[in-house]
Order: sequence, then structure tokens, then C-alpha cells
Amino acid sequence: MDNTRTRLIILTALFAITFGGVQAATVYRSHQKRTPDWNSVPYELAGLTGREATFDPIYGADPADTSLLRIYSNGLQPPVIAYVGFYGDLATILEVHTPELCYPAQGWHISSSAKSAGGIFRGRKIPVSEIVADKTGDRRLVMWWYNAGSRPFETRIRYVYAMLTLSTLTGRTDGSMVRLETPVGADGESAARSRLEKFRQSFLPALDEALPH
Repeated sequence: MDNTRTRLIILTALFAITFGGVQAATVYRSHQKRTPDWNSVPYELAGLTGREATFDPIYGADPADTSLLRIYSNGLQPPVIAYVGFYGDLATILEVHTPELCYPAQGWHISSSAKSAGGIFRGRKIPVSEIVADKTGDRRLVMWWYNAGSRPFETRIRYVYAMLTLSTLTGRTDGSMVRLETPVGADGESAARSRLEKFRQSFLPALDEALPH
């Protein structure tokens, strides 16, 4: 009888502690809402001038809580389209909002896909995915990656563990997707890739300032 009562007391105490922890985490998250500062991203980058753009129907609807979308250009040179979508809960869009799915869904044919190194962001290597997409003769090179909280991650499995750790330690579930895109012109994919890589070098420091730490 005494053992049963002791167990009940212990279980009740554990339940109370767990409930209190959940409540505290909820309150903590509500006071830790993070939002990006898109004004930190300049309109002059890598010799290109940016202008605001609206989300193009070729991508479907924009599911981000808030996003940056600009077209950077210089005269007759092919432009660079920079998109950063910020999500309070990245997990809700991870499986459905990816160029590998969005472009074919909007009638684009993916002619090639690859992985590449995207430099360093906040002390970590950026694992970049890229595709070449074609639609009625319009070819584009698209590069993108995701950030869990403030850090880039490589795979969905690593993302799950990163977000579990992040949420446990800080209450954060936010993240972002970064996508850079440029037309593939007569000078070919190599020139398009060099154009994006040059732009990315100037873009990353600005992105570091814009996204929550």
C-alpha cells in the first residue's frame, strides 16, 4: 500500500514537472519570436542593382511567413533572382516547398540536378542543391539550401535532429530557405554558375545580418 502511494506521488510530481516545463517552453517561445530584417540586404550587390518583385506563379504560392524576393540586374546581363523565405515552423514546409517539387508542379522539366559547396555561413559549410530547369526554351539554373534556426543543414534527417536539439535548448523551430536563380543564356551553364557564385559571395554577409541569430 505504501509502495503504491509512493509511486502515485512520484508520478504526480513527474507529471507536474513535465506540464510546468511544457508551459514554460510555450511562454518562452512566445517571447522569443524572431523575424528577419530584410532592410539589411542592400539593393546594390556584386555590381548588380536590385528591385522588389512579387512571387511568380511559376513557383506556386509563397508559403513563407515573410520573405525577400528581389531581381538583381545590370543592363543586358542576365539577372539574378534572390529569394529567402522565413518560416516560424520550418518543419511544416520542408517536405513540400522545395524546387525539386515546385518546378515540375508548375510545368518545368528538370534536365539535371547536383550538389555543390556554397561557401561558409555562420561558421558552417553550406550544402547547396542545384537544378537546371527548362520550360518552353526558358532555361534556368537554380541553387538553394535550408537553414535550421540560423545554421545551414545538409539532409532532412540531420535537420530533424538539429531542430529537436534547437527546440529543446532554445525553444526555436524557425528556419529559412534560400534560393538563387539565373537564366542560362547562350554562354551556357558554366557562366550561369559563375554568376550565381559571384553574387552569393556578396549576398551571404548581408543575409547574415538579415536572418535572426
